[in-house]
Amino acid sequence: MKRLGFVPIATLKNGDNVFTLEGEPQDFGCEVREVRENPSFRALGGKISVRMVITRSGQRFLLRGMVFFQANLTCAICGEEYQQNFAEEMVAEFTSLEKRDLSAVRELEPEELDRVPIDSDFIDLTAMVRDAIHLAIPIAPKCRENCGE
Repeated sequence: MKRLGFVPIATLKNGDNVFTLEGEPQDFGCEVREVRENPSFRALGGKISVRMVITRSGQRFLLRGMVFFQANLTCAICGEEYQQNFAEEMVAEFTSLEKRDLSAVRELEPEELDRVPIDSDFIDLTAMVRDAIHLAIPIAPKCRENCGE
């Protein structure tokens, strides 16, 4: 099984770096039945596609992109199974930080709250892809806009 979602920092040049990744849910560390806690969610249908731009500025990396996927759902109104396509935005800032003394407890600065620290030689996008999928799946999906009317 190939593993998508890991971008080596050494391959990123200063400025914009454009990527398109496509693969099966397992390639992104997901399961076909990824959102098990939602009874209306049946399965991910087909491949996941990620299109993004990673802008590098020194040791800071701004990621802007979209996650495209299809889900098999059950309508919360009529119980009919249907498929829905999703296009979900991803935005994050990653920073490659020097190793800090973790024994000292300190309050984070406001600008640090939205940054994802990198402590390895790659940026791991798998959690972002999974979060985008989980947040996109509706709790009570409708198979069509006028279902139940």
